[in-house]
Amino acid sequence: MEAGLIGREAELERLEALLERARGGEGGIVLLAGEAGVGKSRLSAALAQDAGVPVLRGAAAQGRTAPYGPLVAALRALLHARPGGLDACGPLRTHLARLLPELGEAAAETDRATLFEALRCALASAGPALVLLDDLHWSDEATLEVLAALAEPLADMPLLIVAAYRSDGLPRMHGLRRLRNDLRRAGRFDELALGPLDLEQTSALLTHILPAPPAPATARAIHDRTEGIPFFAEELARALQISGALRPADGTLELAADGEVPLPDTVRDAVLIGVSELSEECRAAIEVAAVAGESFDLRVVAELSSEAGLTELLEAGVAREGADGTGSFRHALTREALYADLPWMGRRTLHRRIAGALERRAAPARDIAPHWLGAHAEAHARAALLRAAAESEAVHAHRDAAAALRQALELWPENDDPAGHVSALERYARSCQLSGELSEAARALREIVAAGERHDRYADALRSLAAVHELRGDTDAATAARHDAAAAFAAGGRDAEAAVERIALANQRRMSARHGEAIELARIATADADRAGRLDLRVRALGIEGMALAKHRDYDEGLRVVRGGLALALEHDLTVVAAELYQRLSVTLYESADYRRAEEALDTALELCRATSDTSAVSACVSCLAYVLRERGEWSRATEICRDMLASGTSVFVAEGLLGAIHAYEGRYGSARRLLTSSLAVASRLGHYNMTVDTTAALARVAAAEGDVEDAAARCRAFLARWEASDDRHYALAGLRWAAAFHAQQGDRAGAHACAEALAGIASATGHPDALAALAASIAETALMEGDAATAAEQLTRAVELHRELDTPYERLQVELRAGLALAAAGERELALERLSDAYRSARKLGARPMAAAAANAVAALGESVAAQLGVRAEADADGAGLSRREREVMRLVAVGRTNREIARDLFLSQRTVDMHVRNILRKLDCRSRVEAAGRARELGLVES
Repeated sequence: MEAGLIGREAELERLEALLERARGGEGGIVLLAGEAGVGKSRLSAALAQDAGVPVLRGAAAQGRTAPYGPLVAALRALLHARPGGLDACGPLRTHLARLLPELGEAAAETDRATLFEALRCALASAGPALVLLDDLHWSDEATLEVLAALAEPLADMPLLIVAAYRSDGLPRMHGLRRLRNDLRRAGRFDELALGPLDLEQTSALLTHILPAPPAPATARAIHDRTEGIPFFAEELARALQISGALRPADGTLELAADGEVPLPDTVRDAVLIGVSELSEECRAAIEVAAVAGESFDLRVVAELSSEAGLTELLEAGVAREGADGTGSFRHALTREALYADLPWMGRRTLHRRIAGALERRAAPARDIAPHWLGAHAEAHARAALLRAAAESEAVHAHRDAAAALRQALELWPENDDPAGHVSALERYARSCQLSGELSEAARALREIVAAGERHDRYADALRSLAAVHELRGDTDAATAARHDAAAAFAAGGRDAEAAVERIALANQRRMSARHGEAIELARIATADADRAGRLDLRVRALGIEGMALAKHRDYDEGLRVVRGGLALALEHDLTVVAAELYQRLSVTLYESADYRRAEEALDTALELCRATSDTSAVSACVSCLAYVLRERGEWSRATEICRDMLASGTSVFVAEGLLGAIHAYEGRYGSARRLLTSSLAVASRLGHYNMTVDTTAALARVAAAEGDVEDAAARCRAFLARWEASDDRHYALAGLRWAAAFHAQQGDRAGAHACAEALAGIASATGHPDALAALAASIAETALMEGDAATAAEQLTRAVELHRELDTPYERLQVELRAGLALAAAGERELALERLSDAYRSARKLGARPMAAAAANAVAALGESVAAQLGVRAEADADGAGLSRREREVMRLVAVGRTNREIARDLFLSQRTVDMHVRNILRKLDCRSRVEAAGRARELGLVES
């Protein structure tokens, strides 16, 4: 057995099992962790020795790893072994060429996602294979991001990646910690941690490397001093040999002078003893190599020392020669020990000389910058770091670019090259933003802004700062920055840019239901656009102005303005803008509950958006379409759209909110609560008024349905408070009507009156049928609370008539149900049964099971036969949860723990039929397990407790 594998048998066996599984097509990533010198590289080498598949190696280098460097080295090894090994990558080959120039012409442009896919394809082409990546504690960030992205696809690839890193002293914010978290979240976390050797294993290791076994006392002394770290133990043993501190005794080696010979205290001491007998020429070469890095250019070392010294260095085994003109120390700790022994001024001098040699050879800036830093040549270092950042930016390695720019900025003298400093800050902010480091991006942009208007980038920095604040969810700060940016653009005569910012501000104010402010900003933006001669911007401003007018105070005028803008866009063939205006038109139309024409406008908008590949406009149209379909009762189509949005990551919080509300209507309260809570959190953070009130109202309904009256009341109060702080005249209608009914049924006179007053204000301002219907319903609920059933029946009957003009079936069936109950209370039995029957049929058609059950139960409460009045299926609805008679029988047996096979036997059914019934029960009760369904059935009284 190889010396370095003493005590690693179990670890090697586990890695071999993972490799065997990868050969069968189930690949993965295993992180190999351990402190410096513990034997990670030796274990990887042992795995490679009998791998039976191609082995591709790559490693990171301290302070100068190229973006994707370890992976590029591994792919380069593949190309050396199989020159056509990446031909299968097809069109992606030109994108790989940006990282591997030997592949030929590179793509003129690329992006991060395409590069990641190209690397995935390249690695897939290598399989079956073993990829060994070493020293990832020094890795570039881009490599770690790719590894995280590969976790999922590797499961179907014949490829095992073993990524080794030092676990001791890993900084808290190191990218490896993010990688471990990403792998853990994806369920792909597999880590192998190597610990120190025990005394017996250390003794076995020493027996392999010494000419004779160590005496027990010698082994104990070395083990105690090295704490079981294999590399230190080996270096210490060699140092003792060289210094003559070991002597033969009874077939073993013991410490001379009765064990009193002093042992080197550190790895550094042991390494230095090991090279102490080499020639002066060799020691000079060692000094140059140690300053050059753990891996180094052999030509540079020879140039700055001597050929003879370099040759002796390699022959002595201090370093080894690679196949590409590079050398590397046998272990990182060797280099660290030799570097630390050099005098400070000597290190500075050598760093300067190496930097100069690398620049003469046109080496990459990332290789040169650490040496100018080591030489304390700050101006040269800053220039090299800026070039290194550009190298990373070119391949979308944004975290690495940010790190280089951060170092360059730290070296920037005060008041030196202000324009260059601003440019570097902008690049730093952009790289931070693209890598998700939003706090750092904001800090850099604030520094630019703080410099005032002394440079022409002031307004642009404010615009970028607004975008960063928006990404962070800080709406107030984003609004303030965008206001300042618009003013700065206008002051600088950049009217088009000012119009863009004011349009964005107007739209944000609209989304926050601050429609008066939106109108004013849109009109200023129109003037900016006219001064700039930009008809497209004028049309966009008109679209927002019209929407805000329709929402705020004048529906007809708002509709006229939007249509005027749309006509301009169509007349001048502004296709993209026309698509946006069609979407604005749809929003204006559904403000008056004209959902049919709103859907038609959205269909046209989507056709135009898809023709122009405008993804942001498509997203807005699809979100609006899902809302319109939900309101029109087309829940299947709305659900399908929402699921597509969730799958694509488009407007996720909107999709969650709309889908959660549909689940609530269907009685699927568990999933509804999860989706709505997630949506509300994001909508509140973004200041998105529509989804905030929509999800709050839906959560109130869920709480009431589940019997949590206090939570429902609290959400109703929050809903009303949010509406009162807005200019909204549409989105709150349904919620206010439902809240008025809820408060009245709870005897909360103040709450019911507050909702009625809010509805009265909306109805008087708009006169829309939906507002008038909601007001009539709220008056009726107050009348019912006060015992005036006749007035309640009259008002709810009026609300039903008003709803006949509207295309909102779920709202209509709720009003019909309440009208039926009010008519029954007023003694109008026949009319009550008619209303309740209408409500039941509407609920069944929609799939609103709770409403169907409520209507069926109301019929039963009147002493009528539910089956005769509503049909046989209605009996199941009246019993709760919409379970059929057979499903209730199955549910009772599920609740006592019977299996499907046992239920089939007891009820004389096929097991397949029972399986179907159980699936239906879980769906109807909105449960994910049989145990959860049993509990829900007990709550509903379907089975005995």
